[in-house]
Amino acid sequence: MLSVNLSHLIDDEKCYETVRQMRWATGVCCPKCQSSEVIKRGKDETQPARQRYQCKTCNANFDDLTDTIFAGHHQPLRMWILCLYLMG
Repeated sequence: MLSVNLSHLIDDEKCYETVRQMRWATGVCCPKCQSSEVIKRGKDETQPARQRYQCKTCNANFDDLTDTIFAGHHQPLRMWILCLYLMG
Protein backbone atom coordinates (compact mmCIF):
# COMPACT_ATOMS: atom_id res chain seq x y z
CA MET A 1 0.00 0.00 0.00
CA LEU A 2 1.26 3.46 -0.91
CA SER A 3 1.44 5.90 1.98
CA VAL A 4 0.60 9.52 1.21
CA ASN A 5 2.51 12.34 2.87
CA LEU A 6 0.28 15.35 3.60
CA SER A 7 3.05 17.82 2.75
CA HIS A 8 3.21 16.30 -0.77
CA LEU A 9 -0.45 17.17 -1.37
CA ILE A 10 0.21 20.90 -1.15
CA ASP A 11 2.68 20.99 -4.06
CA ASP A 12 1.25 20.46 -7.57
CA GLU A 13 4.31 18.61 -8.89
CA LYS A 14 4.39 16.21 -5.95
CA CYS A 15 0.63 15.75 -6.15
CA TYR A 16 0.81 14.71 -9.81
CA GLU A 17 3.78 12.47 -9.01
CA THR A 18 1.68 10.73 -6.33
CA VAL A 19 -1.20 10.24 -8.80
CA ARG A 20 1.22 8.77 -11.36
CA GLN A 21 2.63 6.33 -8.79
CA MET A 22 -0.84 5.20 -7.77
CA ARG A 23 -2.29 5.02 -11.27
CA TRP A 24 0.66 3.55 -13.13
CA ALA A 25 2.59 1.52 -10.58
CA THR A 26 3.90 -0.78 -13.34
CA GLY A 27 4.36 1.94 -15.98
CA VAL A 28 2.21 4.27 -18.05
CA CYS A 29 -0.29 2.58 -20.35
CA CYS A 30 -2.89 3.89 -22.78
CA PRO A 31 -6.37 4.14 -21.21
CA LYS A 32 -7.94 3.37 -24.61
CA CYS A 33 -6.06 0.24 -25.76
CA GLN A 34 -3.97 -0.63 -22.66
CA SER A 35 -0.72 -0.54 -24.67
CA SER A 36 2.50 0.29 -22.84
CA GLU A 37 3.97 1.75 -26.05
CA VAL A 38 3.61 5.36 -24.89
CA ILE A 39 5.66 8.51 -25.44
CA LYS A 40 5.64 11.75 -23.45
CA ARG A 41 4.15 14.71 -25.35
CA GLY A 42 5.01 17.70 -23.19
CA LYS A 43 3.17 19.33 -20.33
CA ASP A 44 -0.28 20.89 -20.07
CA GLU A 45 -0.33 24.68 -20.64
CA THR A 46 -2.69 25.46 -17.74
CA GLN A 47 -1.30 22.93 -15.27
CA PRO A 48 2.44 22.53 -15.95
CA ALA A 49 2.80 19.59 -13.57
CA ARG A 50 0.37 17.52 -15.69
CA GLN A 51 2.20 15.26 -18.17
CA ARG A 52 0.70 14.57 -21.60
CA TYR A 53 1.25 11.30 -23.47
CA GLN A 54 0.58 9.74 -26.86
CA CYS A 55 0.02 6.04 -27.50
CA LYS A 56 2.21 4.66 -30.27
CA THR A 57 -0.24 1.81 -30.92
CA CYS A 58 -3.61 3.58 -31.32
CA ASN A 59 -2.32 7.18 -31.54
CA ALA A 60 -4.59 8.33 -28.66
CA ASN A 61 -3.60 11.41 -26.69
CA PHE A 62 -4.11 11.40 -22.92
CA ASP A 63 -2.69 12.85 -19.72
CA ASP A 64 -2.26 11.98 -16.05
CA LEU A 65 -5.95 12.55 -15.29
CA THR A 66 -7.65 11.06 -18.37
CA ASP A 67 -10.44 8.65 -17.40
CA THR A 68 -10.18 9.47 -13.69
CA ILE A 69 -12.65 11.22 -11.39
CA PHE A 70 -10.40 14.29 -11.58
CA ALA A 71 -10.62 14.73 -15.37
CA GLY A 72 -12.47 17.79 -16.64
CA HIS A 73 -12.47 19.76 -13.39
CA HIS A 74 -11.03 23.25 -13.25
CA GLN A 75 -9.75 23.23 -9.67
CA PRO A 76 -6.10 22.34 -9.18
CA LEU A 77 -5.51 18.66 -8.51
CA ARG A 78 -4.03 19.45 -5.10
CA MET A 79 -7.44 20.77 -3.96
CA TRP A 80 -9.22 17.54 -4.92
CA ILE A 81 -6.57 15.30 -3.37
CA LEU A 82 -6.50 17.34 -0.19
CA CYS A 83 -10.31 17.15 0.07
CA LEU A 84 -10.22 13.38 -0.40
CA TYR A 85 -7.45 13.07 2.17
CA LEU A 86 -9.44 15.06 4.73
CA MET A 87 -12.61 13.06 4.02
CA GLY A 88 -10.78 9.77 4.53
